[in-house]
Parts: sequence; structure tokens; C-alpha cells
Amino acid sequence: MNAELETILNESWRAVEARTDAISGTGIQRPVAIPKDKPLRTGRIGSDFPVLGHLPNALDVAASHALADLARRFGVLSGKMEWSQNAGYTPENSSRSFLDGYAYASLSGPDGPILCEAPMAGYMLLGPDVHYPDHRHEPREVYLVLTPGAQWSLDSGDWFDVAPGTMIIHNSWQKHAIRTGDTPFLAFAAWLEAGPRSGISWA
Repeated sequence: MNAELETILNESWRAVEARTDAISGTGIQRPVAIPKDKPLRTGRIGSDFPVLGHLPNALDVAASHALADLARRFGVLSGKMEWSQNAGYTPENSSRSFLDGYAYASLSGPDGPILCEAPMAGYMLLGPDVHYPDHRHEPREVYLVLTPGAQWSLDSGDWFDVAPGTMIIHNSWQKHAIRTGDTPFLAFAAWLEAGPRSGISWA
């Protein structure tokens, strides 16, 4: 299983390295992995997150756009992967629609099947009509979008459309938000530096 995960992780990073940031036009290189001896479980693990019901549709949509091969490979593995949510997102600080509408499948990181301190990388799924509010964190972050229909906001600015194949980099502590329309959202997402998921704060 790990060999398959290594393959899609490598392919995902190659796709990132082949692109430039949608805003600044700068590119990035895959960070060198920082070793870690023991896993650190900080996520809320589950196989019954409501958003997973939207995964087949997200994969179907992604198969008709840029990065279709990557989406197909992820689809083959997605049922074998461990899905989680940030344990810091709770009913007390997050809307029910958001908690029901997001999950993350880890590939590498402190709690990932490919163990390392950083980079923390995997695939994020959002359901239709979900708002991931302004939030921020210290590690820089990259997103590689596989599905159409989502919009982004940086630094609480105007919303802008993101097409499949778009890459977006978030600088350290930069505010960012995502919202979806009628289509579920799937993207490769990675923190470039080490940092705890609990370090994410609503902006």
C-alpha cells in the first residue's frame, strides 16, 4: 500500500513543480522530507464523514478536466486511505455545514501513512455549497485544484474563480478562504514546513 501512496505523492508533487502560483507567478520545489520516528495522531479519524458521499461525484467531475490522470489514481486509492478532520474544528467554533462538508486524506506527515515531520500532504475534499472561512497558519501551504467551480479569497479580499490545474500558494500566516458552488471540490494540499494542525486559527 505504501508503494502506491508513494507513487501518487510523487506524482502530485511533480504536478505542483510543473506549475506556478496563480497570483504571484512563482513556483516551488518539493521540500526535503524531515524525518520523524513516531506518529502523532492529532486528527479526528473516520470513515463516515458526510462529505465522503460526494467523493464519487468529485472524482467523476475531475476526470473531465486538467489533472484527470491524478484524479483517477487518487480515486483508486481513496477507499483505502485514512480520512480525518482537524480536531480543532468543533461545533463550538465551526458551522455544522462546514463540519459535514469537509475531510482530508493524508499521504505524508506526522499522522500520515508516509511518516515525516514535514511536508504534510494529502487530498482535501469539500462538498457542494461549503464555506471554509478565513483561517491562517504558520507553515506555508500549496493547493493544487482538481475540480471546477470553487472560489478563493486571500487576505479577506475579493473572491476569484479557480480552475482545475490551478496552483495557489499561501504565505505564512496569510488569511485564506475557500467556497464551493454546485460541485464538490477536490485538491492536493500540502504544508511546506512543519507545524501542528492545532495551529490553524480562524482569522
